[in-house]
Amino acid sequence: MRLALGVVVASALTVSSVSEALAQTASPPPPLPPPAYPPGAYPPAAYPPGAYPPAAYPPGAYAYPPPLPQPAPPVPEKKLGVGYKIGNGLGFLGADVIIAPVEHLAVDAQLNYQSDAGASGTGFVVAAQGRLKGGQASTPYLGLGFLHESLTLASDSRSVSGFVANLGYEWRWDQGLGILLGGGIAHVPEIEVSDGFVTVKKDGGWLPNLEFGLRWMFL
Repeated sequence: MRLALGVVVASALTVSSVSEALAQTASPPPPLPPPAYPPGAYPPAAYPPGAYPPAAYPPGAYAYPPPLPQPAPPVPEKKLGVGYKIGNGLGFLGADVIIAPVEHLAVDAQLNYQSDAGASGTGFVVAAQGRLKGGQASTPYLGLGFLHESLTLASDSRSVSGFVANLGYEWRWDQGLGILLGGGIAHVPEIEVSDGFVTVKKDGGWLPNLEFGLRWMFL
């Protein structure tokens, strides 16, 4: 009996020692997960409604800068006009018609009446004008044209033809008003008429030339 009791006690001590050794060598248990955030805490509801982000700024507190203003498109070039036109050796009483079929190019038909010492006559110039700028913008221009004039005194009448070349500037406004001023050279033969008592002569050859126009483009 005593022997059996001793065996039981020895067995119990052995099992206890082995358990303690296993407990010391085993890995520690994993840590417990952190507690969940209470309702309304971060994240995602750390900020109260209306706080940043995204509603940190009240409506209208901040806005993107307005877009830069865009320049207005240029006014298209007007195609037809009339005006007062003088120069090109034809005197101070004249008019013209301006037709601009395409950008940068116009045809200017000038008609003048002239009178000198009892002689009278008419003259016209048909010129092509190349314009540096298109649209209704003010622009330099170059004009080349054909000139024809006639002079009559009593029953004596004579006509001559020549050409003109001018370089100038035309001021133009969007509503159609324009002012043209240019100068250059002209080549016209001499013209002379006489009634037997009075002789009227107009010099010819290579001559300095001026032209001026005040016009209204309406189409």
